[in-house]
Amino acid sequence: MNNPIEVTISLIIIGIIVVITFLREKDNRNNLGKKINEDSFQRYAKFYGNTIPKDANFINQIKVIYYSIIKDGETDIKKIAEKAGCTYTDCILKIRYLKNKNKLAEEYYIDEVNGIINRCSKEDQALLNKYKLYIYNNHFQIDEIAAKLPEGRSENQEALQEKIFQDLCYLDDKDLINGIILNRVDKTITYYSIEKQKQKKDKITINCPNCGAINELNKGSKIKCEYCGSIIEDELEIKDIT
Repeated sequence: MNNPIEVTISLIIIGIIVVITFLREKDNRNNLGKKINEDSFQRYAKFYGNTIPKDANFINQIKVIYYSIIKDGETDIKKIAEKAGCTYTDCILKIRYLKNKNKLAEEYYIDEVNGIINRCSKEDQALLNKYKLYIYNNHFQIDEIAAKLPEGRSENQEALQEKIFQDLCYLDDKDLINGIILNRVDKTITYYSIEKQKQKKDKITINCPNCGAINELNKGSKIKCEYCGSIIEDELEIKDIT
């Protein structure tokens, strides 16, 4: 027969483990919510040319997608989308959004052809590591990356830039680099973080002349007040233009 004291101690330990597990799960849920919101997702989607209708279940969908990958180890994107209650295309965009927000590890590889998300190979990870400093930390263009690479001092610059371009195309096709648009024609890179900063600088707030409500609009533009419908325009900026 078990010693009552030992049984009591065991129950206390189990209770502590359960509480710690619960608190960790709660903390993970809270951390997932930080900087994750539908407006942020809408801006990210718009950067890639997607207009996504607002969805009251957005946060729940994001959580289902996140935990399906992280906790359940699910790799089938169609199954993840079905579980989350969103389309296959929308699910891929939300996965990329989670990667952009650093909620999913950067080495997750999205295979859209086969509908699989998984961790990439060591070789792909090494290739990503080679360029991510220049992309994520410095927002360099291809010629700037070539000039900064160690081999840039000895190799032909034109050939090196072409190699970098092909490497970035490979990584981009696998969705291993995020928050960029790689122009395959002129070989330039558009960065989401830079575009987002530009948009913020172009935004101003003006009080509605009719009801006094504060509205946000682009410089030199006009909108309808969100509250009373009156026309609001950036008059000073328009005068400067004319």
